[in-house]
Amino acid sequence: MKTKNATLPLGVSLPISVWVWVSTILLSILFFTIGLLVVLPVSLFFNPGSRRLQHFVAVLWAKMAIMTNPLWKLRVQGAKHVKPGKHYLIIANHQSLLDILVVLAGLPWHLHFKFLAKKELFPIPFFGWQMTLAGYIPIDRSSPESRKRIMGIARDWLRRKVSVLFYPEGTRSLDGEIHAFKTGAFKLAQEENVEILPVVIEGTRDALPKKSWRMEKLSPLLLSIGEPVSVNQKPQERIEKARDQIREEMIRRLAHIRGLIKG
Repeated sequence: MKTKNATLPLGVSLPISVWVWVSTILLSILFFTIGLLVVLPVSLFFNPGSRRLQHFVAVLWAKMAIMTNPLWKLRVQGAKHVKPGKHYLIIANHQSLLDILVVLAGLPWHLHFKFLAKKELFPIPFFGWQMTLAGYIPIDRSSPESRKRIMGIARDWLRRKVSVLFYPEGTRSLDGEIHAFKTGAFKLAQEENVEILPVVIEGTRDALPKKSWRMEKLSPLLLSIGEPVSVNQKPQERIEKARDQIREEMIRRLAHIRGLIKG
Protein backbone atom coordinates (compact mmCIF):
# COMPACT_ATOMS: atom_id res chain seq x y z
CA MET A 1 0.00 0.00 0.00
CA LYS A 2 1.68 3.19 -1.15
CA THR A 3 -0.46 6.31 -0.97
CA LYS A 4 0.98 9.79 -0.52
CA ASN A 5 -0.94 12.73 0.89
CA ALA A 6 -1.17 15.73 -1.42
CA THR A 7 -2.38 19.16 -0.38
CA LEU A 8 -5.11 20.32 -2.70
CA PRO A 9 -5.60 23.88 -3.99
CA LEU A 10 -8.28 25.97 -2.28
CA GLY A 11 -10.52 25.86 -5.34
CA VAL A 12 -10.70 22.08 -5.00
CA SER A 13 -10.63 21.55 -1.23
CA LEU A 14 -13.23 24.21 -0.42
CA PRO A 15 -16.16 22.82 -2.48
CA ILE A 16 -15.27 19.27 -1.41
CA SER A 17 -15.28 20.31 2.25
CA VAL A 18 -18.65 22.02 1.87
CA TRP A 19 -20.07 18.95 0.11
CA VAL A 20 -18.76 16.59 2.80
CA TRP A 21 -20.15 18.62 5.70
CA VAL A 22 -23.55 19.11 4.04
CA SER A 23 -23.83 15.43 3.11
CA THR A 24 -22.74 14.37 6.61
CA ILE A 25 -25.39 16.59 8.18
CA LEU A 26 -28.07 15.22 5.86
CA LEU A 27 -26.97 11.65 6.59
CA SER A 28 -27.06 12.38 10.32
CA ILE A 29 -30.63 13.66 10.04
CA LEU A 30 -31.65 10.65 7.92
CA PHE A 31 -30.13 7.96 10.14
CA PHE A 32 -31.27 9.57 13.38
CA THR A 33 -34.81 9.71 12.01
CA ILE A 34 -34.60 6.03 11.07
CA GLY A 35 -33.17 5.22 14.48
CA LEU A 36 -35.87 7.10 16.33
CA LEU A 37 -38.97 6.27 14.31
CA VAL A 38 -38.18 2.78 13.01
CA VAL A 39 -35.38 1.11 14.96
CA LEU A 40 -36.36 2.29 18.44
CA PRO A 41 -39.87 0.76 18.34
CA VAL A 42 -38.50 -2.45 16.80
CA SER A 43 -35.77 -2.63 19.46
CA LEU A 44 -38.36 -2.71 22.22
CA PHE A 45 -39.39 -6.15 20.97
CA PHE A 46 -36.23 -7.72 19.52
CA ASN A 47 -33.21 -6.47 21.49
CA PRO A 48 -34.42 -4.65 24.58
CA GLY A 49 -31.57 -3.06 26.52
CA SER A 50 -28.64 -3.91 24.24
CA ARG A 51 -29.26 -1.19 21.61
CA ARG A 52 -27.54 -3.40 19.05
CA LEU A 53 -29.81 -2.21 16.23
CA GLN A 54 -29.11 1.43 17.10
CA HIS A 55 -25.39 0.65 16.94
CA PHE A 56 -25.94 -0.86 13.49
CA VAL A 57 -27.63 2.40 12.41
CA ALA A 58 -24.52 4.30 13.57
CA VAL A 59 -22.30 1.86 11.62
CA LEU A 60 -24.27 2.45 8.42
CA TRP A 61 -24.10 6.21 8.98
CA ALA A 62 -20.30 6.07 9.38
CA LYS A 63 -19.82 3.93 6.28
CA MET A 64 -21.96 6.26 4.20
CA ALA A 65 -20.23 9.37 5.56
CA ILE A 66 -16.83 8.01 4.51
CA MET A 67 -18.09 6.82 1.12
CA THR A 68 -19.43 10.28 0.22
CA ASN A 69 -16.00 11.91 0.69
CA PRO A 70 -13.82 11.59 -2.45
CA LEU A 71 -10.71 12.41 -0.39
CA TRP A 72 -11.03 9.48 2.01
CA LYS A 73 -10.52 5.78 1.48
CA LEU A 74 -10.72 3.43 4.45
CA ARG A 75 -8.61 0.28 4.61
CA VAL A 76 -8.88 -2.32 7.36
CA GLN A 77 -6.19 -4.78 8.39
CA GLY A 78 -6.50 -7.67 10.83
CA ALA A 79 -10.28 -8.12 10.80
CA LYS A 80 -9.68 -11.87 11.13
CA HIS A 81 -8.56 -11.29 14.73
CA VAL A 82 -12.13 -10.41 15.73
CA LYS A 83 -14.04 -13.62 16.39
CA PRO A 84 -17.85 -13.65 15.98
CA GLY A 85 -19.66 -14.13 19.26
CA LYS A 86 -16.80 -12.75 21.39
CA HIS A 87 -16.62 -9.43 23.16
CA TYR A 88 -13.53 -7.42 23.99
CA LEU A 89 -12.21 -4.37 25.74
CA ILE A 90 -11.03 -2.43 22.70
CA ILE A 91 -8.25 0.15 23.00
CA ALA A 92 -7.31 2.58 20.24
CA ASN A 93 -5.01 5.53 19.74
CA HIS A 94 -6.74 8.87 19.33
CA GLN A 95 -5.87 11.39 16.61
CA SER A 96 -9.07 13.16 15.61
CA LEU A 97 -12.83 13.42 15.92
CA LEU A 98 -12.87 11.26 12.76
CA ASP A 99 -11.68 8.30 14.84
CA ILE A 100 -15.35 7.73 15.69
CA LEU A 101 -16.21 7.27 12.00
CA VAL A 102 -13.24 5.01 11.40
CA VAL A 103 -13.92 2.60 14.27
CA LEU A 104 -17.64 2.46 13.47
CA ALA A 105 -17.06 1.88 9.75
CA GLY A 106 -13.95 -0.28 10.05
CA LEU A 107 -14.50 -2.74 12.88
CA PRO A 108 -16.34 -5.90 11.76
CA TRP A 109 -20.10 -5.50 11.61
CA HIS A 110 -20.69 -8.42 13.98
CA LEU A 111 -18.73 -6.72 16.79
CA HIS A 112 -21.26 -4.86 18.92
CA PHE A 113 -19.46 -2.21 20.94
CA LYS A 114 -19.90 1.02 22.85
CA PHE A 115 -17.29 3.76 22.87
CA LEU A 116 -16.44 6.57 25.26
CA ALA A 117 -16.71 10.13 23.94
CA LYS A 118 -16.56 13.56 25.50
CA LYS A 119 -19.93 14.71 26.79
CA GLU A 120 -19.92 17.84 24.60
CA LEU A 121 -20.64 15.70 21.53
CA PHE A 122 -23.91 14.25 22.79
CA PRO A 123 -26.09 17.41 22.61
CA ILE A 124 -25.13 17.98 18.94
CA PRO A 125 -28.36 17.64 16.94
CA PHE A 126 -28.89 14.32 15.16
CA PHE A 127 -25.23 13.16 15.39
CA GLY A 128 -25.07 13.35 19.17
CA TRP A 129 -28.68 12.27 19.58
CA GLN A 130 -27.96 9.05 17.68
CA MET A 131 -24.97 8.45 19.95
CA THR A 132 -27.36 8.63 22.89
CA LEU A 133 -29.83 6.24 21.21
CA ALA A 134 -27.01 3.76 20.59
CA GLY A 135 -25.92 3.79 24.23
CA TYR A 136 -22.46 5.27 23.75
CA ILE A 137 -20.84 6.57 26.92
CA PRO A 138 -20.38 10.30 27.64
CA ILE A 139 -17.41 11.30 29.78
CA ASP A 140 -16.66 14.57 31.54
CA ARG A 141 -12.86 14.72 31.48
CA SER A 142 -12.78 17.40 34.15
CA SER A 143 -14.69 15.32 36.70
CA PRO A 144 -13.18 12.45 38.75
CA GLU A 145 -16.73 11.37 39.60
CA SER A 146 -17.49 11.03 35.88
CA ARG A 147 -14.50 8.71 35.43
CA LYS A 148 -15.77 6.44 38.21
CA ARG A 149 -19.27 6.47 36.75
CA ILE A 150 -18.19 5.56 33.23
CA MET A 151 -16.07 2.68 34.51
CA GLY A 152 -19.22 1.31 36.13
CA ILE A 153 -21.16 1.72 32.88
CA ALA A 154 -18.38 0.05 30.90
CA ARG A 155 -18.27 -2.83 33.38
CA ASP A 156 -22.02 -3.31 33.01
CA TRP A 157 -21.77 -3.49 29.18
CA LEU A 158 -18.93 -6.00 29.37
CA ARG A 159 -20.95 -8.20 31.70
CA ARG A 160 -23.74 -8.12 29.12
CA LYS A 161 -21.26 -9.43 26.49
CA VAL A 162 -20.97 -6.07 24.71
CA SER A 163 -17.52 -4.76 23.79
CA VAL A 164 -16.36 -1.35 25.02
CA LEU A 165 -13.83 0.89 23.29
CA PHE A 166 -11.45 3.10 25.28
CA TYR A 167 -8.91 5.69 24.17
CA PRO A 168 -6.33 5.02 26.91
CA GLU A 169 -4.30 8.15 26.10
CA GLY A 170 -7.23 10.07 27.57
CA THR A 171 -7.30 12.76 24.90
CA ARG A 172 -6.37 13.39 21.28
CA SER A 173 -2.69 13.27 20.34
CA LEU A 174 -1.56 16.67 19.07
CA ASP A 175 1.41 15.27 17.13
CA GLY A 176 -0.14 12.01 15.94
CA GLU A 177 2.14 9.83 18.07
CA ILE A 178 0.90 7.31 20.64
CA HIS A 179 1.47 8.76 24.10
CA ALA A 180 1.35 7.22 27.57
CA PHE A 181 -1.64 5.03 28.39
CA LYS A 182 -3.72 5.30 31.54
CA THR A 183 -4.16 2.03 33.43
CA GLY A 184 -7.93 2.01 34.09
CA ALA A 185 -9.01 0.12 30.96
CA PHE A 186 -6.39 -2.58 31.52
CA LYS A 187 -7.45 -3.12 35.13
CA LEU A 188 -11.06 -3.37 34.00
CA ALA A 189 -10.14 -6.00 31.40
CA GLN A 190 -8.36 -8.01 34.07
CA GLU A 191 -11.20 -7.75 36.58
CA GLU A 192 -13.82 -8.78 34.02
CA ASN A 193 -11.65 -11.47 32.40
CA VAL A 194 -12.01 -9.89 28.94
CA GLU A 195 -9.35 -9.89 26.25
CA ILE A 196 -7.92 -6.58 25.10
CA LEU A 197 -8.26 -5.86 21.37
CA PRO A 198 -5.57 -3.30 20.38
CA VAL A 199 -6.55 -1.12 17.43
CA VAL A 200 -4.33 1.39 15.63
CA ILE A 201 -5.85 4.30 13.70
CA GLU A 202 -3.87 6.28 11.13
CA GLY A 203 -4.76 9.09 8.74
CA THR A 204 -7.54 10.85 10.65
CA ARG A 205 -5.29 13.66 11.91
CA ASP A 206 -4.42 14.76 8.37
CA ALA A 207 -7.93 14.08 7.06
CA LEU A 208 -9.49 16.59 9.48
CA PRO A 209 -6.96 18.79 11.29
CA LYS A 210 -7.89 19.90 14.80
CA LYS A 211 -9.85 23.19 14.91
CA SER A 212 -10.30 23.16 11.12
CA TRP A 213 -13.34 22.36 9.01
CA ARG A 214 -11.47 22.21 5.69
CA MET A 215 -10.26 18.95 4.19
CA GLU A 216 -7.12 19.76 2.26
CA LYS A 217 -5.47 16.40 1.48
CA LEU A 218 -6.05 13.09 -0.19
CA SER A 219 -6.17 11.08 3.02
CA PRO A 220 -5.94 7.30 3.28
CA LEU A 221 -7.59 6.15 6.50
CA LEU A 222 -6.36 2.91 7.99
CA LEU A 223 -7.64 0.76 10.83
CA SER A 224 -5.24 -1.95 11.96
CA ILE A 225 -6.66 -4.57 14.33
CA GLY A 226 -4.11 -6.45 16.41
CA GLU A 227 -4.31 -9.85 18.01
CA PRO A 228 -6.34 -10.00 21.25
CA VAL A 229 -4.29 -9.99 24.45
CA SER A 230 -5.32 -11.62 27.73
CA VAL A 231 -4.31 -9.93 31.00
CA ASN A 232 -6.56 -11.86 33.37
CA GLN A 233 -3.78 -14.11 34.69
CA LYS A 234 -1.33 -11.30 35.37
CA PRO A 235 -0.74 -10.19 38.97
CA GLN A 236 -1.97 -6.70 39.77
CA GLU A 237 1.56 -5.30 39.93
CA ARG A 238 2.21 -6.46 36.35
CA ILE A 239 -0.77 -4.72 34.76
CA GLU A 240 1.39 -1.66 34.12
CA LYS A 241 3.95 -3.83 32.33
CA ALA A 242 1.25 -5.43 30.17
CA ARG A 243 -0.13 -1.96 29.40
CA ASP A 244 3.29 -0.75 28.26
CA GLN A 245 3.93 -3.87 26.16
CA ILE A 246 0.62 -3.42 24.34
CA ARG A 247 1.40 0.26 23.74
CA GLU A 248 4.86 -0.59 22.37
CA GLU A 249 3.33 -3.10 19.96
CA MET A 250 0.85 -0.47 18.78
CA ILE A 251 3.66 2.05 18.27
CA ARG A 252 5.56 -0.47 16.12
CA ARG A 253 2.43 -1.18 14.10
CA LEU A 254 1.79 2.54 13.59
CA ALA A 255 5.38 3.04 12.34
CA HIS A 256 4.94 0.12 9.94
CA ILE A 257 1.68 1.56 8.61
CA ARG A 258 3.28 4.96 8.03
CA GLY A 259 6.11 3.32 6.15
CA LEU A 260 3.64 1.63 3.82
CA ILE A 261 1.70 4.84 3.23
CA LYS A 262 4.77 6.95 2.49
CA GLY A 263 6.19 4.25 0.28
